[in-house]
Amino acid sequence: MKVACPNCKSKVDSKDIKNINKKGIFIKKQCPSCCEWFGLNKAQEVLKTAGILLLLITSLLNIFSIKSEHSLVFSTVGFVGIIIAIIITFFSKHETVK
Repeated sequence: MKVACPNCKSKVDSKDIKNINKKGIFIKKQCPSCCEWFGLNKAQEVLKTAGILLLLITSLLNIFSIKSEHSLVFSTVGFVGIIIAIIITFFSKHETVK
């Protein structure tokens, strides 16, 4: 998957990014052409992580049949969570991190 560096506007393949800095759920990547750090803004990163956690939690509740009368609600919430995560992953813009 190619991402656009917000600083130099070049398209960078994910495999070409060598330096990645992870602090909790926040991920910063270094552009190989201009050496600037970039990543999603904090709100988008939190929403993406929340969407993935919603899917995980509701899937586990459905697998272990906890409150099985609510399995349709759990499935719907999990589906909404993963849609949020997918939209942010593929359609959000990266920004330069200072």
